[in-house]
Amino acid sequence: MIDVIGRLNALRGERKLSVYRLAELSGLNQSTLANTFSRGVVPSVVNLDAMCQAMGVTLAQFFSENERAEPLTEEERAFLELYRKLTPDIKAAFLQMANACQKSTLL
Repeated sequence: MIDVIGRLNALRGERKLSVYRLAELSGLNQSTLANTFSRGVVPSVVNLDAMCQAMGVTLAQFFSENERAEPLTEEERAFLELYRKLTPDIKAAFLQMANACQKSTLL
C-alpha cells in the first residue's frame, strides 16, 4: 500500500515546491494542502489529481511503485489532452501507426 502523503512530500521535495507554491500551481486552497501536509489528511482523488498535474505527473505515475515518476513535458501534456478527446476507433488506429513508426526506427 502506498503512503500517499509521503509520496506527495517526496514529489514536492524533488521539485522544490513549498505548500504555498503547490497551492498556486494546483489551484487548491492553501488550507486544503495544510490539512494534507500538516495534519496527515489524505486528499480526495480530485485534489490528488490537481496536485499531481501541478507537479507534472499522472495519477498512474503517482501510484506506480516500480517506476520513478517523471514529469510530463508541455508537449507530452498537450499530446495527451488531444489523445483523450479521440474516439476509441481513432485511438486504436493511432496506436497501430505509432507502433509501426517505432518499429521502422528500430530497423
